[in-house]
Amino acid sequence: MRRTCGLLSVMVLGWTASSFAADPAAWLPGDVNAVARINVADLYKTPLAKKEGWIAKATESFIHQDAFIPPGTTQIVIGAELDLSDTLSADRKYTVIVPENHLTVDKLSDWLPGGVETISDRPAAPFGQGGYVLDCGDGCWLATNVSSRQSLSRWYREGAAATTWRIPRYLKRALMAKENTAQFVMAIDLQDNFSEARIRSELKETGWFKSDAVMQNVASTLQGVLGITLSINIDQDRTGKIVVDFEKETAVLKPVLDKLVVAIRQRVGVNSEEFESWKWDVKGTQVIGSGPVSAGGGRKLLSLLEPPSITHAISASTQAKVEETPEQKMGKTTLRYFKSIRVLLDDLQVNLKKSIDNDALYMERYARKIEELPRLNVDPTLLDYSEKVSSSLRYQGQTQRMSLIKAGTQNLQSWNSGSTWVGPYGWSAYRPNPGTANVIDAQANQEEKAVRFGEWKQIEEGMTSLRRKLTDKYQIEF
Repeated sequence: MRRTCGLLSVMVLGWTASSFAADPAAWLPGDVNAVARINVADLYKTPLAKKEGWIAKATESFIHQDAFIPPGTTQIVIGAELDLSDTLSADRKYTVIVPENHLTVDKLSDWLPGGVETISDRPAAPFGQGGYVLDCGDGCWLATNVSSRQSLSRWYREGAAATTWRIPRYLKRALMAKENTAQFVMAIDLQDNFSEARIRSELKETGWFKSDAVMQNVASTLQGVLGITLSINIDQDRTGKIVVDFEKETAVLKPVLDKLVVAIRQRVGVNSEEFESWKWDVKGTQVIGSGPVSAGGGRKLLSLLEPPSITHAISASTQAKVEETPEQKMGKTTLRYFKSIRVLLDDLQVNLKKSIDNDALYMERYARKIEELPRLNVDPTLLDYSEKVSSSLRYQGQTQRMSLIKAGTQNLQSWNSGSTWVGPYGWSAYRPNPGTANVIDAQANQEEKAVRFGEWKQIEEGMTSLRRKLTDKYQIEF
């Protein structure tokens, strides 16, 4: 196990030697293509954290902060094998948690199903739906959502990197950048991921360019993207910065930069109003954007690599324990779970008001968030409701995808049902009936909105009814 140099850790990552023994990033496997670091110790020292009382509200940390951060944690480092297609889903996440010295896995036993067991002779405990957390014994915990003791055991037995981090160079540079002192840092390695031919094909359809030569130069530059680094800094408020690194100079992108940003935001589903106020520019081999970030916006940006639900369980376990009846204990846990769902749904509804967003992507992402909430000691009636909500969100997302496919197919078919005309070179061709495309798109949009309206009506009515029942049952205001 590699021990970090105290001077390096303070200068580069801003961590104190007393807060951990091992270097969390040294535990990440080499095949991850995305990383995130949350510096919790520095986060709680910020004016905004003090003003809003984040530490005092730590039992509901994910409601009051930009990410799911529990008390008793000083650092969280996450690595993921991210699918770099339009879905941007993480099939496998590796989370390294650095707890305070007093926090042990044994203290989680009351909050995690199955209690404390051992994996590779180390204390470990199951959590959530198939996840595990393991105490490495060096000041770090390993956590994974994958339901496999064997996978976690192999990860632990492989050990931390002995000399240098295993992660790709771009990710390493993003985490170690001295100038990046933000409490949240996320980076995605994009090198060799995009085909220039496909980029040219998509750019050609936009109609942005006056000549093929200009379009090809832009495509060549975009194909050489190295990666993207996002940072969110907390002080009096929240500010964000995105840096996209390329192999080539980025001046050629400037004329179409605003259009590129809008198109990419729409594709990956971060197209809310606040990001419209961000300022974008090119500098050397970089594209740089910066602007304000709301609490909900922070959750959206970090939703790709959120820590697993073990963090919720830690949050619950670190509170001073008092004698409670099983029903009182369940009532408090159920209340946290209920509020979790409410905040996630509120975030999602804000995003869905923007018609240009990739709604299907967000529906599926928030369904997954709800499914990963810790379920132990939560009222079964609320668990049944949450399953219906996540199922509804996935159904709505699938409805949107299918309606887009259907509209595209009908638009294509309309070309074969229009009037015949003679082209400029003498051959016959078809053109669609006037307004056909607009009618098809409007119809598809109307069908999708009808499904969404009906589903959200049931979600809201169900929550109202459930709130009344749970309040009566536990005598706690839900």
